Amino acid sequence: MRTDMMRYLKKIRVGAVCLALLTVAAVGVRHNYAQADGLQNLQELEPEPALSAPVMLPVTGVAGQKATLPLHENKPYMLHLWATWCLPCREELPKLAALLKAHPDLPIVPVALDSGSAEQVVAALPRLHAVGLPVWVAEREHVQPFIKTVKDPGLPMTLLIDASGQVRAISDGGVTWDEAQAASIIRNLLQETE
Repeated sequence: MRTDMMRYLKKIRVGAVCLALLTVAAVGVRHNYAQADGLQNLQELEPEPALSAPVMLPVTGVAGQKATLPLHENKPYMLHLWATWCLPCREELPKLAALLKAHPDLPIVPVALDSGSAEQVVAALPRLHAVGLPVWVAEREHVQPFIKTVKDPGLPMTLLIDASGQVRAISDGGVTWDEAQAASIIRNLLQETE
């Protein structure tokens, strides 16, 4: 009888632990979805005094070519950090791909973090509804030096980088790439940082 009671109590403890783990997981997923739903308008990005040392980010392209950002010296650009496994990134990526397809001259550099090789990222683009998105990959440890001032350095993240390579604005989560005047808003932001 005592053995049966001990087994019963053990099952209750295991069940309680499982319930606690599921609760923690659900809170994490809810946090990710909340970030995805709360996309920041591009108009909310306002250039501030330099927030970091100049950005020097080693990246790898699809053909295996190595480069260091900024790709074009002395020109402002937007650096968009994302990952193939990031739920909020998956929601905003098709909109960014559509914007860049419509306005290929916009200096927006999407960089996938911790998502495998550039070839693996390209292979994932159809599933992410982002075919045609320019692909650069980097490792998170290379990004840490210039995002350490961010309160919640989660993904996705868009950084406005001035002509001298310094971070001037950082999005708080995803961005509304599909808003009506997105291209002109981006051009105005970039002009403010020249």
